[in-house]
Amino acid sequence: MGVLVSFDPDTLFFAAGICSAALAMTMLGVWFQNRMDRFLIGWMAGMALIGAGVILYATVPPKYVEAAALAFTLEIVGFVAVFVAAGQFCGKTVDWTGVATLGFAVALPVAVPIAFGFDGFGIMVYNFLVAGLLSATAWRYWSVRSEAPASIAGVTVLYLLAASSFLACGAVLLHERAWVLDGRPDNWAEHFNAIMSIVGITGIGALSLGLNQSRAARRHLHEARTDALTGLLNRRALFDDLSDGRLRQGDAVVCLDLDSFKAINDRYGHFGGDQVLCRFADVLRQHVRPDDLAARTGGEEFVLVVRDTTFSAAIDVAERIRTSFATLDIETDKGRIQGTASAGVAMAQFAGESFDAILSRADTALYRAKNTGRNRVSAALQMVA
Repeated sequence: MGVLVSFDPDTLFFAAGICSAALAMTMLGVWFQNRMDRFLIGWMAGMALIGAGVILYATVPPKYVEAAALAFTLEIVGFVAVFVAAGQFCGKTVDWTGVATLGFAVALPVAVPIAFGFDGFGIMVYNFLVAGLLSATAWRYWSVRSEAPASIAGVTVLYLLAASSFLACGAVLLHERAWVLDGRPDNWAEHFNAIMSIVGITGIGALSLGLNQSRAARRHLHEARTDALTGLLNRRALFDDLSDGRLRQGDAVVCLDLDSFKAINDRYGHFGGDQVLCRFADVLRQHVRPDDLAARTGGEEFVLVVRDTTFSAAIDVAERIRTSFATLDIETDKGRIQGTASAGVAMAQFAGESFDAILSRADTALYRAKNTGRNRVSAALQMVA
């Protein structure tokens, strides 16, 4: 004979509070490993406040109105923190004055009625405000769904389902005109809300952790492929991207080298030299198209891959880079620097030609430019079929 186990809303809400507190601790642990992800702090604070408020309300008798007012204040401020954290996840800058104003604006119409005995009215307002905050949070995630479509769609749906459960609770209180309650609300909407709170917290927590880990993995991959000083691709990334014959006929390789760079370092120091490298990288970025590749392959050595071009057009790109850089005045704490660069250009002569072979021809052309006076562009000799 089976036994039907029924949980009252207090038990379910207490469980939801414990889930929130546990998730807050989990988020704190994840943040210690990825301290660049500051949104985790907001999420952790929000879950901790929500958990504390839920546990307080579920354990303290309803007659203590001050405790109830505090509980719902903690909860709604927690939902504000979650909303703010969602904005940080989406790359929005936090306006802390605006956050404080929002927190005060949503807490006041909830806490004051409850503290003065109109607990039903205060809880109704709370439910409607939380439904709005959760819907706004869902929209923030949905706005960046291209980052991880499946996971973010799941997070969005869970936030909206949670919002609908709070909306239902508020609607029932409004329909019944229950401005003053004899005890905690106990109806179908409260049961739905309690269940959705547990499902939402656990589901959103799991998906959010997955999103954070995938974002951290992408960041680490980006860092492994990027030159730390200039922000261009590094040598390893360039060779990885162009392995297995990924150059096509009509692609060009341009090798570039800053002239007399050792003398710049000797005279202006390594900090001055770094500024020169960064400014040259900026010039490269100004002259590359979305499909082109720009990399720093050594100390003062750079490589540009120009896609789908002609020999004369590739030479023209190199000339524009050389000219633009030569006209720069680079201010340093030890004086103004004017640098020059030399370049060698080579074309992919047939589909599948190895990058190493084309790079070697461009490098040979570069040294020809160096040996014939610097601050010039030299073209590799093309083979005639």
